[in-house]
Amino acid sequence: MDPTLLKIAAAALLHDIGKFADGEALDITEQYRVANADLYQPFDKRTGRHTHPHALYTAGFIENLAEMLPPQFNAKKWGEGEPFINLAAGHHRPEEEPLRWIIAEADRLSSGWERRPGEADEGGVWVDWRQYRQTRLAALLAELNLPEMGVSQKTPPHSHSVGYALRELSPAAIFPRPWEEITPPDQEKAREEYLGLFQRFREDLRTLAHRNENLELWLEHFDSLLMVYTSLIPALRAGAVEASRDVSLYDHARTTAALAAALYAYHRQQNSLTVAAIRDPKPQKFLFVSGDFYGIQDFIFSSGGETRRYRAKLLRGRSFAVSLLSELAADLVCRQLGLPFLSVVLNAAGKFTVLAPNTDAARQAVAAAEAAMNEWLFRISLGESALGLATREASPEDLLAGRFTALWEAMGRDLEQKKLARLNLHSYGGEVRGYLESFRADLPRPLCPLCGKRPATLVGGEAGEDPYLRQVPSACAVCRDHVFLGTNLVKKNRLAVTTLGAHLRDPDNRLREPLFGRYQVAFVEGFLTDWAAEGKLLKLWDISPPGDNLASPVTRKFINGYVPVCRPEDLQDDRLQDREDAPEPGAPKTLGQLAALALAHTDTPGKFQGLEALGVLKADVDHLGLLLTCGVPEAKFTLSRLATLSRQLHFFFCLYLPHLLATRLEYQNTYTVFAGGDDLFLIGPWNRILPLAREIRDRFAAYVAHNPQVHLSAGITLKRAPTPMDQLASSAEEALEQSKNAGRNRLTLFGETVPWEKVGELGDIKDTLTRWLAEEGLTVAMLYRLNEFIRLAEEEKRLTAGGPTHLDDLACLKWRSHLAYFTGRNVARSLKGEAREATVAEVHEKLAKWLASHGGALRIPLWELLYERRKK
Repeated sequence: MDPTLLKIAAAALLHDIGKFADGEALDITEQYRVANADLYQPFDKRTGRHTHPHALYTAGFIENLAEMLPPQFNAKKWGEGEPFINLAAGHHRPEEEPLRWIIAEADRLSSGWERRPGEADEGGVWVDWRQYRQTRLAALLAELNLPEMGVSQKTPPHSHSVGYALRELSPAAIFPRPWEEITPPDQEKAREEYLGLFQRFREDLRTLAHRNENLELWLEHFDSLLMVYTSLIPALRAGAVEASRDVSLYDHARTTAALAAALYAYHRQQNSLTVAAIRDPKPQKFLFVSGDFYGIQDFIFSSGGETRRYRAKLLRGRSFAVSLLSELAADLVCRQLGLPFLSVVLNAAGKFTVLAPNTDAARQAVAAAEAAMNEWLFRISLGESALGLATREASPEDLLAGRFTALWEAMGRDLEQKKLARLNLHSYGGEVRGYLESFRADLPRPLCPLCGKRPATLVGGEAGEDPYLRQVPSACAVCRDHVFLGTNLVKKNRLAVTTLGAHLRDPDNRLREPLFGRYQVAFVEGFLTDWAAEGKLLKLWDISPPGDNLASPVTRKFINGYVPVCRPEDLQDDRLQDREDAPEPGAPKTLGQLAALALAHTDTPGKFQGLEALGVLKADVDHLGLLLTCGVPEAKFTLSRLATLSRQLHFFFCLYLPHLLATRLEYQNTYTVFAGGDDLFLIGPWNRILPLAREIRDRFAAYVAHNPQVHLSAGITLKRAPTPMDQLASSAEEALEQSKNAGRNRLTLFGETVPWEKVGELGDIKDTLTRWLAEEGLTVAMLYRLNEFIRLAEEEKRLTAGGPTHLDDLACLKWRSHLAYFTGRNVARSLKGEAREATVAEVHEKLAKWLASHGGALRIPLWELLYERRKK
C-alpha cells in the first residue's frame, strides 16, 4: 500500500484522540503547551487564548506514548509530506499544507459541517469548554422519528433524556440510561471517569500485537481497541452540543479516516494536491461502493444432501462462512483499490460500503473485484449465491448535512437494481461448464452427500484423508470446510486469515477451498509474528464470545454467535440418554438434543411429558430502510451519524444477544444461526424460544429507550428435529412475513398474529389456565374442547365484520350459551356447594371475556399449555 495514503488514513483516525487523552492523562507539561500551542491550536483574538486543546493533546499522545505506538508515528520520514504527528494534530491549523487540509476537510465532511476550520458554532445549547468532560453520548436510537408512518406526530418521549455512561464497550454499557444517572455531578467526578477510562485504555494499548512487525495489522488491532474505548464518548462535547452529541468519537474518527484516504487518493491520481483543489466542494471526488451478498439463506440452509450427521456443524459453519465472506469481500475490494481497511465505513448482515476515490482506475478495480468474487461464488454455489457491487459518485457537497439523505437513498436504489441482475448471463448462462467432468469415479459417493449439489472430491470414512469427514464416505471441499469451521468455532477463539503462501504445521487446520481463491483461514494460538513480518498474515481476529471485557491484543470481531455445547450435567440428563446422538463433552449440541430438552420430567423416573420439538425464531427491525434514511432529520443526517446508527443496531444482535444466551441459564440451549445487522435467526427447545422472544422484544425496547417507532417483528414455528433446514427457514420466514403483513410490531405463533402488547396478556391467561388445572377446576380434556369455542368465536367476528352471510353461518352465535352450559356442567366437578359455584362463575366469566376479546389469539396460551402437558 502507498505509505503516504496509509499515513493519511492513520492520522485521520487519530486526529481527535486528544478528546479522549487529555493533558493530565498524558502528563502534558506547561513547557510542552507553550512550545506547541501555536503549531496545533487556533488562536482566538477575541479572548486572547488558544482554542481546541484536544489538538495539542493528540500531539502529546503520539509523542508521550511513543513506546506503545509503531515507530513510523514518530519517524522523521514516513511517506511524503510532513511528519505524522503534524498531520494528526494539525487539522485545526492546516495553514497552507495540503495534507493537513485533507484531514481538515475529511473532519468537516464526516460531521456534515458547512463551516470551515476555525469558524464558531452557532445556536443550540451551549456547553462551556471547561465543562466538556460532563457531556455524555446521547442515545441516537431514542431520537429516530417517522411521523409519516402514522405512529406518532411527536418527538419520541425519551429522545433528550437518555444517554450512555462513560465506560468501555460491553453488553451492559450499550443500553441507554437516564441523564441523571450518567451525568457526573461535578467536574471532578467527570475528570476521574475520563482518567480511569484512559488509564485502562493505555494498559491495553501496551499489549497490542504486531507494533513492529506489520503496521497495517497493528492499525486494525488499534482500531478495534479504539472501538471498545471510544464508542460511548461523544464526538462533540463543548459548544452547541444539543443536536450533535449523539455521534460517537469512534464513528467520527473512523469515517474521517475513510474520507481522508479517498480524498488523498483522488487528488494524488488527479495530480491536484493543492489547497485550493482540496477545498473545492464541487467536483465528484468520491466513489461509494456498496456491496450486497445475495442468496444468503440458500447458502446457509442448503438441504440437498443427507446432512443429518453433520447438521449442527454444517449449519454453524455455513452461517459463519457468510460472515467471513462478507468481511473478506470488503477487504478484497479495498485491496484491489489500494485502500486500507479503514475505507470500509459500514459492514453488517451481508452488506458493506467502501469509500473510494472517483477515478477510472478505481472503477476498473471495483469491476475486477466483482468479477473475481462472482467467478469463485458461481463455482462453489452453482449460481445460488452472488455478490453485487454498485457504485455512486459523490461530491463533498453531497456529504453535507441536508444533502446526504438523497445520496444514501440513491445508493440503496443502485443496490436494488443490481439485485435484479445478480448473475451475468453472458458469462454464466447455459450449462455449468466442466461440472460433469469434475466427478471422481473412484469415490463410493461421487456426489457430495452433505450438500447433494457439488461433486465429491475428498475421501471420508475412518480411513479417509480428512479427520473432519469420518462419518461420510466422501464430500466436497466446501462442505468439508463448513464442517471444519462448525467444529472449531466452539473450541477456538482466535482466527487467522492468511495468504495462500502461509504454510501451517497442521495441514488439516485450514480450508480445502480458500475463500475467493485467495484467503486461507485457520484457528490459531499466539500472534504469528513471523507471518506478520513477511506479509503472509492478513488478519488476526479474536472471535471469543462477548463478555464484560472486550479489549484484546488483536482485532475483535463479533461474528461468532452463541452455540450451546454439551456440559457435564448434560451427560447425566436422562432426556439425552439412549439416543443415537448421545451427548459428547464439549461438542455442540445437535438439533435432536435441543428438541429433547423441551421435554419435562414427571414423577415417574424415565418418563417425560411435553412436545419434543424445536422452536424456530426469526425476527428483524421494522422499517429499517426508512429508519436509516428518514428517521434522522435531513439537517442532521451525516455519514458519521449513519455509521453510529448502523453500528448501534448491529451491536444489539451481535454483542448483546450472544451475551444474553450465554449468561441466562434458561436460554443456554439456544442455537444462533445468525444475528447481526438488524435481524436474528435462533433455534432451540420450543418452550424456551417462546419466553426468549418476549425477552428479546423487551430488551430491544429498552435498548431503543422505549422509542415507539423502533420495534421488532417476529415469527415462531414449531418443527420436529429431522425437518430439513430449508423448511425450518421457510416456515419461520413465512411466520415473520405474516407479522409484517398484519401491521408490524407483532409476533406470529401457532399461525396467530398478535401485537407485542398482547403477548403479556396471553401469558397471564396461560398462568390462569395452569392454575385452574392445578386446582382441578379444568381438565386437559376440557382444554382441548376450548378449541371449538375459539373457532366459533372467530367465525362470529368474521360474521359481524360484514359480507355475505348464509343461514348456516349463524350457528356460531350460539357459542356463549354453549359455553355457559359447558362450564356449568364440567367445571370443578370435584367441588361442592358455594366453592363450586364460585369456581364455575370465575371460569365462565373469564373464558367468555377472553374469547370475545382475543378470538383466535387465545390459541397461543392454550396450545402452549397443551403441548407442555402432552404425554410422551
